[in-house]
Amino acid sequence: MCTRKRALVVVTGLLFLFAAASAALAVDFHFTVTADMRGYHTDFGNLLQTINDECGGPGAFHVSVGDIDPIPENRAQIDAKLGTSAKWYPIIGNHEEETGADMEWLRNEYDNANSSSDRAPLSDPSMTNADGPVGTQRVCYTWDYGNAHFVAMNQYWNGGTTEGTGTDISKDDTAADGDVVEALRTWLTNDLAANTKPFVFVFGHEPAFPENRHVGDSLDAHEANRDAFWQVLEDEDVQAFFVGHTHYYSSHQGDKNGIGDVWQFDAGNAGNDPGDGMTFFDVTVGSQSATIDVWRDKTGSWVLTESFEVVPEPATLGLLALGGLALAWRKRR
Repeated sequence: MCTRKRALVVVTGLLFLFAAASAALAVDFHFTVTADMRGYHTDFGNLLQTINDECGGPGAFHVSVGDIDPIPENRAQIDAKLGTSAKWYPIIGNHEEETGADMEWLRNEYDNANSSSDRAPLSDPSMTNADGPVGTQRVCYTWDYGNAHFVAMNQYWNGGTTEGTGTDISKDDTAADGDVVEALRTWLTNDLAANTKPFVFVFGHEPAFPENRHVGDSLDAHEANRDAFWQVLEDEDVQAFFVGHTHYYSSHQGDKNGIGDVWQFDAGNAGNDPGDGMTFFDVTVGSQSATIDVWRDKTGSWVLTESFEVVPEPATLGLLALGGLALAWRKRR
């Protein structure tokens, strides 16, 4: 066979593979993200109502990337606006790790949904993979939905195996000061290496590259660990890292030199506003790309201000296509 014909066969085969991948992943879904509402419950409730009005609800689930205390009052806002059975992933922030009542709530949410009869605990297979590292498994875990993989990180774990119970905040899961220690990177690397989903989103409270506030006392306070963590995200084809902590919205792509593909999105605040206005993200995941819509309220009215598109690596889509073909072949048999 001549070279030109072989090339035509290869291209045709690739097109068929990508078509099969698209067919296998035809169902879109969306989820929403906030950060740092703290005690501003009314503002947070109004933001959630805006999510209902502008986005048709929170989507498959809602994620809040830390500083969500006092937590029961903010969960009550979710119950009132999104429904008592709404899936909510509360990510540990610095104000949670330093407050015993908050840690008890987070651990109980993992164990028994804080005795709620309306929602499943985070340990339930419908909520997470219940696969966090020993020493922080109740506030560090992963979950899968559709064609995406999600990681909730505890940046305040020091790598030890002694997890706190109840209101105890003296143990290994609350011992660090906002860092990605080697044990956490190892767990994350192993998890991402085993992942088969084309889209990957990671959540943590403190940014790798802070802007406006907390510059020098976020993950950048431990620069070597920060850089090693970011390299893991790049190596494992993560599309986005969602954070809060600064109370200001920002977006950043690449490493400290702006080199690379991974995006960091800081969700600013959902009530605890220093003057930047409030922010939430609406993320829609499709078969071949995901869109992060940035909704902002700086002038008393909500506006969709920016949209970002992220895509998996071509090699990931190719492997996905092969999986789709294998699935189709098995079904035909």
